[in-house]
Amino acid sequence: MSTTDMSAAFAGEPAEAEIDAPEKNERIATALTVLATAAAVLIASFLAVVTGLS
Repeated sequence: MSTTDMSAAFAGEPAEAEIDAPEKNERIATALTVLATAAAVLIASFLAVVTGLS
């Protein structure tokens, strides 16, 4: 029995390792922006409740 080291991607489709670095960085930046915005909203809501603003 022999083993082979082949990509599972179909012909014409980029393998997972071939994803463009700028595209990956853009996705990471978007995810971090969403997380930071959600955290800011939660902190503001918490402060509003604690100080009785709402």
